[in-house]
Amino acid sequence: MTRPLPGALRQVWPNLPVLALGSALVAFAWGLARVAAVAVPWAGAVLIGLVVLPLLGALLRCCTVLLTGDHFGIGTLVRTLPSSFARGLRICAPITAVALLGSAGTYAWQVSGSAWLLPSAALGSILTLSAMYVGIVALPYHVDGNGSWLRSWQVGLFVATRNPVPVLATMAAGVLAVLAAEHLSVALVLVLPTPVALVWASALRTATNRSRQLLAAKASQKGAPPR
Repeated sequence: MTRPLPGALRQVWPNLPVLALGSALVAFAWGLARVAAVAVPWAGAVLIGLVVLPLLGALLRCCTVLLTGDHFGIGTLVRTLPSSFARGLRICAPITAVALLGSAGTYAWQVSGSAWLLPSAALGSILTLSAMYVGIVALPYHVDGNGSWLRSWQVGLFVATRNPVPVLATMAAGVLAVLAAEHLSVALVLVLPTPVALVWASALRTATNRSRQLLAAKASQKGAPPR
């Protein structure tokens, strides 16, 4: 069986136009978020959560389809962009809300220095990281139209808790991409979302396949006759 990441790399050149377009859309939204953050820091965070990530979800759907060997051209990206963005927004909006509330709690604790606010700040940080962790799976699952909003979070929780390595690798790739975007030129930032989406799609495919194998093994054990 072909390994996911090498398979993803082989999809880059023949599908370069659609990957470049999707990457440029994400990079443009990222640039707007950075400009907004200079004036109003929380506005930048809102734009990242409600614009950048849903657009990245649309690019992620493209990469997920390409990994299966199916065609996903520019026309398909443009045609499915509104629905992909809307479905991605449904997942990203609650994550953004939790992150903003967690940041507000941490800021209040830092400003006041009150020990009474420390538990709320810690709880906000834990909830934010947990939402992001499960969202790594829930976002592409929901954008791909596989189920309802609640079903997507349930699947995300199941897959993410049983396959921590691919999910954590995706989070690490995202953090590295954000750090790199702060120092790269505009031309390099334009292409940066594509490798992030490819790594994400490959990790998701690995985690999903492992979860399916786990479910199949449990089903076979239940169906086996008692000794």
